[in-house]
Amino acid sequence: MSVRRRQYEPVRKEYAVKRYDIVLSGLGGQGVMTIAKVLATAASREGVEVKYFEGTGMTQRGGGVFSFVRFGETYSPRIPPEKAEAIISLEISEIISVLHYLKPRGEIWSNSEKIHGYYTKLHPELYPSQERLEEVVRSKTPYLHLVPANDLAQAAGSAQAVNMVMMGAFLGANPLFRTDSVTAAIEETNPKFASSNLEAFWKGYRFIRKEKAA
Repeated sequence: MSVRRRQYEPVRKEYAVKRYDIVLSGLGGQGVMTIAKVLATAASREGVEVKYFEGTGMTQRGGGVFSFVRFGETYSPRIPPEKAEAIISLEISEIISVLHYLKPRGEIWSNSEKIHGYYTKLHPELYPSQERLEEVVRSKTPYLHLVPANDLAQAAGSAQAVNMVMMGAFLGANPLFRTDSVTAAIEETNPKFASSNLEAFWKGYRFIRKEKAA
């Protein structure tokens, strides 16, 4: 397992986010770590203390990956079981591997699309059914939010930007940081693809804001 830790020091003493823990999950190549870096950078811009932990099982494309992001004062970058406020997953079946970190009745935000990873491409019968996935998830929490992130990323002009769509959807419902802090963090984290990533972020953000207003 490859592990990296990074800590950003706050630039001011007072900040809005006192404590919030997020688990990120998905498949290799989907940009799970990019979400962690963008959120950490946005937090740093607002003076929020943040730690994040990058852990990967199979780092090549198609292997399961995860990351922890912790906002507020904490001693460790690793989230203990049943302590995370939210899970953001870029592939719906990958929720199962990190579900034990979610606190009871925490929120789950997931791409609604099924994407086969390394093992289920070889053995499709191993991929759990949608009914089974939802049954397992709802045994932990009723708060499962599914987002058509693949379609929204395509509409933004970048099929690879599912991660930015999901981050936008989550932040559209959970405004942990100002949107200008997040968009500046997106530009800083990956300048080469900033334009398409920003478009994807706003697609996810506006999708959820529209859903909430309906």
